[in-house]
Amino acid sequence: MDRVKPATYSDLRDYFTLELKAVMEKHRLSARDTSILYLASLLSRHIESERFFCWGANGKPEDTLLTDLYIQYLQAKTEEKKVILQRLGDICLMISGYFAESIRRKVVDLGFYFGMGGIAYYNLSTMVQESEPKGTFDELSTKFESFSNVLGEMSERSGLQSNKDVLRLYERWITTGSDRLRDLLNDKGIPVPIKVNIKSSQ
Repeated sequence: MDRVKPATYSDLRDYFTLELKAVMEKHRLSARDTSILYLASLLSRHIESERFFCWGANGKPEDTLLTDLYIQYLQAKTEEKKVILQRLGDICLMISGYFAESIRRKVVDLGFYFGMGGIAYYNLSTMVQESEPKGTFDELSTKFESFSNVLGEMSERSGLQSNKDVLRLYERWITTGSDRLRDLLNDKGIPVPIKVNIKSSQ
């Protein structure tokens, strides 16, 4: 009996590249090839939460990571600042998108991650000299929320297997008012309004 060849990093990146393009095409979201490759590589490296988060003694993800990184950024030299800004952007993108469930019942919300992540990528784009990464980080900044939603849909497509998962999806839709999440809920047989003014309903 032939043994199944283990998936390589390249296999994962190629898979996520195709998935990202499919989701973006579905929602008519355009992106640079370099941005799609960046997102695919990010997913390939950090798809398991155990590899992505810093874990505390209580077995839960630590909440202080972003604060610690920002303090390091303020104290770092230019080249170190670039590394820290990229890490900040990556963390905010993955948490607000693929690992959005980890935000539930925390003081900070999606808006915090959208803002910090977008600013981190923007500042990084102003510091790099090469045109290709500059354009990629600039697009990651300007389309941060859209890219976060794309990663969120990819996570939901692979994880909506119970009523609890659907409830969490509904809670995320209540928070963001995303048309993408509304479509996913409709696909699950849960009708929701086409548009909702979140602020006026509070």
